[in-house]
Amino acid sequence: MKAKQWNGPLALTTATVASALCLTAMPAWAQSSVTITGAMDMGLLNMSNYSRGIGYLPTSAHDTTDTRAKDGGLGSSNIGFKGVEDLGGGMKATFHLHGNINLANGTAGGPNSSATTSFFNQMSTVGLSGSFGEIKLGRQFSPAAWAMMHTDVRGMRYFGSTLTALVSMNAASKSWIGNNSNVAFGTIYDDNTLAYTAPVWNNLKLDFAYTFGEGRGKANSQQSVTALYTNGGLKLSALYYNGFGNNYGTAVALYTAAAGGNAAAGTRAAEAAGFSPTANTNRLYAAGALYSTGAWTIGGQYYAARNPSHAVMPGGSDSLDMLNFGLGWKPMPQLNLLAGYYYVRDNKNDGHKATQFVMGAEYLLSRRTWLYLQGAYVTNKGDNMAMSPMYATPVAADRNVRAYMAGVRHTF
Repeated sequence: MKAKQWNGPLALTTATVASALCLTAMPAWAQSSVTITGAMDMGLLNMSNYSRGIGYLPTSAHDTTDTRAKDGGLGSSNIGFKGVEDLGGGMKATFHLHGNINLANGTAGGPNSSATTSFFNQMSTVGLSGSFGEIKLGRQFSPAAWAMMHTDVRGMRYFGSTLTALVSMNAASKSWIGNNSNVAFGTIYDDNTLAYTAPVWNNLKLDFAYTFGEGRGKANSQQSVTALYTNGGLKLSALYYNGFGNNYGTAVALYTAAAGGNAAAGTRAAEAAGFSPTANTNRLYAAGALYSTGAWTIGGQYYAARNPSHAVMPGGSDSLDMLNFGLGWKPMPQLNLLAGYYYVRDNKNDGHKATQFVMGAEYLLSRRTWLYLQGAYVTNKGDNMAMSPMYATPVAADRNVRAYMAGVRHTF
């Protein structure tokens, strides 16, 4: 049997590893491989408004214009391991481990749904695939996030995209701090999840996911269904996401702090406001379309974020809409120019809204290395509107933002 080599500078194979660890060697029944994957992305960010508050909770406290080193300009820096074994008959066993790396300080991992840190915070799954589709178990990139990326012209980049607009909708709820991935509206990553991808049928790909409440029925559970259509240059996306108890822990923590640290009083106040592990506080609908022809790409999306239980922190929102449009142009194979406009409206607090206009240029030095330059202008109106053009970089509410970033990204 010939084993595949690891992808990257390490010229190890699974056969080599098995030989070296002879004490644990087992008979080889089928071909298997392990691949190292990842990306390193860092640049300099100049921004006119940095929040001095706690995470993503909207606040008026802010710093003035500053230039800072920033990890993740186009996307996160990360490292991962993907494995596949051919079981025969068209069936394969798979695993995927993937986690963030912060190039600015060398730390690894990130927050999970329970507000603790996981090394493999992006992906930790095991699964099976075959003619029936694919089943995966573990913490994973949510199907809803794949749908967001599918029709966003800026591809959910960390600077100025559907991702940063979605974060602003979560911040506007005033019930998400940012120290966990169990957000107020939709999620990017889900713990304890069973996901199923059906075989592609007539260019249509369907994904289903259920996040378990860990022995407590529907408490803290989430469900999602997404549909992705691809036919030539046309892409369509639709998603439905629903969750229970997403804001409960944050609401208890905030009310506890307001009660001078009295946890019992904080819990009573949160539950009196309608928060609980079974409250249906998280629902997200979205639809999008993208079309590419020649050097041009155009697309748009609509999002509706709702809190069916109407459990709301003071000054927060239980109903927001987002609309975006994007345009891309590749005048030459190495150069990619992208622009996007993102509009978020608070339906609960009259006059509260945010807009984001972003432009970016990306130049490929090779198939794996990009140079990029991007700029954005954001308006925020309302004391719970704090849209930031840069992911993982909160800004103060009710203030406009100018931002520029230049950097380099290398994938492997």
